[in-house]
Amino acid sequence: MAIIDIVLKIDSEFLIKEIEYVGEMKEWFKHSLLFNSVGKNIQHLLNTSIKPEGGILEINSRFFKYQRLEKKDEVILYLSESSVLLDFYNQAINHVSEGIQIFDRNGYFMDCNPASERLENYNKEDFKGKHLLDLYDLEEEYSTVLTVLRTQKAVANRCDRFKTSNGKSLTTVNYGYPLIIDDNLYGAVVFESDFSLLDKMKNRVSDLATYLENEDTVNNQHLYKFDDIVHLSKNMKDTIHFAKKVALSDSSVLIYGETGTGKELMAQSIHAFSSRRHKPFIDINCSAIPSNLFESLFFGTEKGAFTGSVKKQGFFEMANGGTIFLDEINSISLEMQAKLLRVLQEKRVQRIGGSKYFKCNVRIIAASNQDLFELMQKDKIRKDFYYRISTIKIELPSLKERKECIPALANHFLNNLANQYNRDKLVFSKEVIDLFLSYDWPGNIRELQHAVEYSFNFMPINLTTLKISYLPDYLKLSQHVEHKLEKSCKKIKALKLEAEELGLKEKMEEFEEEVIRDTLLKNNGNITESAKKLGMSRQSLQYRMKKLQISSSGAK
Repeated sequence: MAIIDIVLKIDSEFLIKEIEYVGEMKEWFKHSLLFNSVGKNIQHLLNTSIKPEGGILEINSRFFKYQRLEKKDEVILYLSESSVLLDFYNQAINHVSEGIQIFDRNGYFMDCNPASERLENYNKEDFKGKHLLDLYDLEEEYSTVLTVLRTQKAVANRCDRFKTSNGKSLTTVNYGYPLIIDDNLYGAVVFESDFSLLDKMKNRVSDLATYLENEDTVNNQHLYKFDDIVHLSKNMKDTIHFAKKVALSDSSVLIYGETGTGKELMAQSIHAFSSRRHKPFIDINCSAIPSNLFESLFFGTEKGAFTGSVKKQGFFEMANGGTIFLDEINSISLEMQAKLLRVLQEKRVQRIGGSKYFKCNVRIIAASNQDLFELMQKDKIRKDFYYRISTIKIELPSLKERKECIPALANHFLNNLANQYNRDKLVFSKEVIDLFLSYDWPGNIRELQHAVEYSFNFMPINLTTLKISYLPDYLKLSQHVEHKLEKSCKKIKALKLEAEELGLKEKMEEFEEEVIRDTLLKNNGNITESAKKLGMSRQSLQYRMKKLQISSSGAK
């Protein structure tokens, strides 16, 4: 890593004139936002302003500290990744509860963190440049730092007793490590803890053990987590990876997916992975809320606000500090969208009939099985409301787009049922799995789960293999129809080959008969529906059936 990684030359309008890279940055440059950026406005490109005093730039999730040099006809920016990382490391060290001290290879004090200053009650500016033996009253052979410098080896879990510069006796448990670069010793670092800090660490370990032992009793223990999402496909893996990153922010999330793709499971997983996981998760099916109760349920009521009203919290107050999940958000009226938007913008809510405002620090996760952008263009969703709730969009793939997940999901549902009812381990026959993989699952994961549950209840209790005969009728029919259609396609090819040898009229009648039979079979013998599918009237279909001697069941 170089001291200067990137040199950017820009003009007075902040348009990039030239880019120079140093070392490894040349390869990284090919995949960065700066590739082919000459002539573009750097402030627009990086969505930040270039300050005269310098600052920090983020480029493709890498951070650079920049210094700005003004010249006559251009501005030069010197970008250094190591400088900003050093600032980050310093901030991180300042939050470490253990004391940290750094000495050079001759034993002279160089730097420390605030925890060390508090522990020993000193100011690091008074210590800089002074030798260890001048700062502490201790025996040389009992010093962790001097032992590390002398042996160039780490020292672990060592107890040091010494007097500080103000005469205070102190006992610490230390860990020391040599600082070696290119096989050369440059100094030593020591981590120190007194008994008060060790007690705190002991309590943390105890608290962690208690938490793990009682994990089932923590708030929201019933929520799904990312580990509960059964998946094998790459597109679902990528979706979960993105959702985990999103979960760490407080941005509003819009989850889009067909019915049955697991939108609520994803919403719960995001909440359970976030810093709000110990706060409430309030899930609301917006389509199930009557319009006349919408405001009272969301905002709460005061006693006497209307006939029969009582003092009651609304969803926003209940979810304070946590997450509100708005399922089927596309069903909310334009009027209610405006009222929700106001609460989201002001982060406070007023109960119906009340005069007091309550803070509502909530994160919004919304879900819809319709494209809200299209609804917005049709004026069914307010633009300001749409952009408020859709800061980040997550699209869940349908089950037919992740078919490699189907066997794992089906086995997951079957094993859960077997465990729930104390059954022996159950398996699917190969024919069932093949059928599952060939079916399109318009109801997605929910439909698959219901199909497995139906089959589990239908199969005899003494069997361990679930066969096609125990599946719902519509799945068995879909397999039969598919087989028939495949057979018809093969027959059509044969008809084409034989067309020159046999009369066209006879062949057309054979083909017509096959199509009508398959259509009747697919529609369970319903003549009206079959006629619609074939694009003819009911009377015409009945005439053709009579002529070809076909019954409504498809039989001849």
